[in-house]
Amino acid sequence: MKRSQDDALAAWSAPPVAPSPVGLYAPFVRFGDFVALSAISSARDGALVTGKVGRDLDLSAARDAAHRAAENLLAVLVEAAGGDPERIERLLIVRGYVNAAEGFPSVHKVVDAASETFIAFLGEERSRHARTALGCATLPNNNAVTLEALAQLR
Repeated sequence: MKRSQDDALAAWSAPPVAPSPVGLYAPFVRFGDFVALSAISSARDGALVTGKVGRDLDLSAARDAAHRAAENLLAVLVEAAGGDPERIERLLIVRGYVNAAEGFPSVHKVVDAASETFIAFLGEERSRHARTALGCATLPNNNAVTLEALAQLR
């Protein structure tokens, strides 16, 4: 079942504006029907969730950061789709990177929050994706969570 653009946008508490890159890269690159989305953080309205998960942030705060990063990634994906979420055929791969304290065992649970956000926005069929969840020693700007993805457009 397809969802209307209004239904899809209603799944967001406050649809974010696609953030601008903070380095020498494009936010996305299209190749035919495929779009590669650059890694993106939880940054919004000048606020960035930073710190080591499992030391500075608990699981709940890290999941919130992953949810915000997923909303940001979706904003870029919608931009790549010409502003029309219905043009998003399928989310194929998501890679989640968590700035994890040594021994933090729940990196996959942090990235689950991003996957849940994608399902809420795109629906089960279009959002079920392959995924990698990695704990990292550090991330740019001390981000708590970053996400990148590959998607197919119509």
